[in-house]
Amino acid sequence: MSVAIHSGKGADAPMSAADMAVKLKSRWFDWLREGGLAAEVQAHLLASPWLLAPSSAVSAANTRALTALVTALRRTRSPALRARLEKSIEPFTVGERANVWREQQIGWSRVDDETAEPRLVKSLILKAPQENGEKGVLYISFELNWLRLMRHHDLAAILRDYLLVGASSSSPPDFMSLLALANLSSDPAFIQISNQQDMEWMRICAPTIVPVPIMASDWINPDLYAPRDHASRSVDLLMVAGWSRLKAHWLLFRSLREMSSSYRTVLVGQDMDGRTADDVWREAKAEGVASRIEIVRDAPPDLVTTYQCDSRVSVVLSRREGASVVVTESLFADTPVVMMEGAHVGTVRYINEQTGRLTTKHALSRDLTNVVETSGQFTARAWALANVTAQHSTTRLNSLLKDWSLANGRRWTTDIVPMSWRPDPVYVNDADQKAMQPAYDALHRAHGVFVRNHPPTNAPARNSS
Repeated sequence: MSVAIHSGKGADAPMSAADMAVKLKSRWFDWLREGGLAAEVQAHLLASPWLLAPSSAVSAANTRALTALVTALRRTRSPALRARLEKSIEPFTVGERANVWREQQIGWSRVDDETAEPRLVKSLILKAPQENGEKGVLYISFELNWLRLMRHHDLAAILRDYLLVGASSSSPPDFMSLLALANLSSDPAFIQISNQQDMEWMRICAPTIVPVPIMASDWINPDLYAPRDHASRSVDLLMVAGWSRLKAHWLLFRSLREMSSSYRTVLVGQDMDGRTADDVWREAKAEGVASRIEIVRDAPPDLVTTYQCDSRVSVVLSRREGASVVVTESLFADTPVVMMEGAHVGTVRYINEQTGRLTTKHALSRDLTNVVETSGQFTARAWALANVTAQHSTTRLNSLLKDWSLANGRRWTTDIVPMSWRPDPVYVNDADQKAMQPAYDALHRAHGVFVRNHPPTNAPARNSS
């Protein structure tokens, strides 16, 4: 993987008409996202034709109606509309009618390209099936990967050997992908949340789904982080985020105009949602601060960690996304995090007096300055070590699966192996990589499943890109 580092020193120039257009576009997008206006309008436009139609209009044969209703359910923030949508969708969440999501592949066309490749990524075997008939545990993240299993393999047969633990990638959840798991097994799928609110939202998918109160951001291994003393850190402001508009880089750029020009600001990211680092640089130029930022493209995990352990503040400005693994990584780097107050981001609840600051767009420059100047007074790593390590999450997941199994007459004599994220699921202990290899060989022999980074023994070499 190549790494490109760009410094914008000397790049600022008087604002042009193109710069003004870039500024206005950023602000317009953020205004729509912040108020939720665009999403709410879309939800009502999608739902209204079917909520006003005769009840017979919504049927298993009408996949257009089901797609519209479930998409509206993800978009709306209105409790009243949500209740009406859930009532309309509920008949297709249980029993034979729930098969429609999988049999008609509702919503799958949006990920046709990504699921064409049959190999699983971001997946691990956490427990091999036992000789006594006890099921193994297959950890699959994210939705793309369980859709891959359904598209290329007999997932029902796989679930006779394994309990499925999935990690959701967004909040609100992707209901279409969750309901595609209906009636494949007598056991539910155990799906991690991306936001605490998902525990309530996922109830529409019962009994197919049992929500797991663990987020992707809760699987970070603190042993991989060696924080530097704050007095010797060389980066003042660090923003690790894809180049998508959703990450709201422009808010940081606007704030930089009101902050000390001596601060070193580094952006680390990768192409996302059709945008590149060049798009982000143009936003910085439009705000007149391109000379004050450094851009690092496509950094490998170890380099990202190095920056996190060498920064005074980690900046996360998304208003709506999943769990944001960057937040927990920053905490283990002992780097306080500044996030937006009221953001629908799973890890926003981890921000407190020890770990960072919640702010508003109007107070952002003031709060960033304050946290930069006092970063050594926070105790982010100590809080994270006590509350949210990969070891904590392994214990919690194991207890949940064990308790459910025993309560439902299933065997449980062997625990799961510890895992963490970096940036994909990996085993905490190197020895488990070798110890679990026979399970990958058996999964491939029995079901033809190939897990990238865990190829079956003697499998032909393949490009892992």
